[in-house]
Amino acid sequence: MRLHWLLPSIQGIPILMYHKVWEGVNDSLTMTPEKLREQWLWLKEQGYNAIHLADFLRATKTGIYKEKSILITFDDGYTNNLQYAYPLLKELNWAATFFIIADNVDGTAKRSIDASNRKMDLAELKQLDPATVQLGMHGYNHESFSDTKIEDIKNILEKSVHAFESSGLVFHKVLAYPYGARPKVASEFSTLKKWMLEFGMEAAFRIGNKPCAMPAPDIFEIKRIDIKGADTIKDLTIKLRKGKLKPF
Repeated sequence: MRLHWLLPSIQGIPILMYHKVWEGVNDSLTMTPEKLREQWLWLKEQGYNAIHLADFLRATKTGIYKEKSILITFDDGYTNNLQYAYPLLKELNWAATFFIIADNVDGTAKRSIDASNRKMDLAELKQLDPATVQLGMHGYNHESFSDTKIEDIKNILEKSVHAFESSGLVFHKVLAYPYGARPKVASEFSTLKKWMLEFGMEAAFRIGNKPCAMPAPDIFEIKRIDIKGADTIKDLTIKLRKGKLKPF
C-alpha cells in the first residue's frame, strides 16, 4: 500500500532527472523511447511546459514563473539522448538541460563499446541546438564529491570549464553533482559553495526528490526528481506534486 498521501504537495518547479533512452529497457536509469514519448505527450496534454535553463535560473532568483513549468534534465550525455530525446524535444518545442562529463568534451574519455552507454563526443554535442538543449557540467570524469578534497573539487570544476570554453560549445556554468554527491562535512560544503559563487557558478543540482521551491532557498542544492523507466503515468503525477512516491 502506497502512503504518498502522507506527503505534502510542494509548490515550485519540478525538475525531472533522466539518464538513458534505449529500446526494450525500462529500469532505474533507462527508459524506452516509447515510454519517454508517452510521458512527455501526457505532460504536454496536461498543460506542462519544459522551459529553457535561463528561464529556470531567473525564476530561482525572482520566484516568478508560469504555472506548470518544468525543467527537464539528462545526466551523463549519452548518445542515445541525441538519438531519441532530442528529436522529441524539437517536436514538442521544448527545452532540456544535458549535464555533460567534460572529458567527453575535450576528447580524453574512452568511448564505451556498449552502444547504450556511449557518450556524445564534441561533434555530436555540436549537433544540439542551444535553444533546445542547454549544456551544463557533470564533473570532469564523473568524480564523486562526497569524500573529495575541496581543492580537488575546485580543480575539477576549473578543468571542466576550461574544456567547455576551449570547445566552442555554448554552455552554462551550472553543475549536476555526479552521483548527487556533495561534501559530507557541512563546513567544507559551505566553503565550496562560497568558492563556486565567486567562481561564477550559476547553480548546482542534486537529487533530493522534491519540486524546487521558488525562489530557490539554496542555488547550490537545487533538488531534482528521479524519473525511472518503470514509472507509470500515475507515478509521474505523484512525483510532479510531491517529488517521491513513498514517505519513508
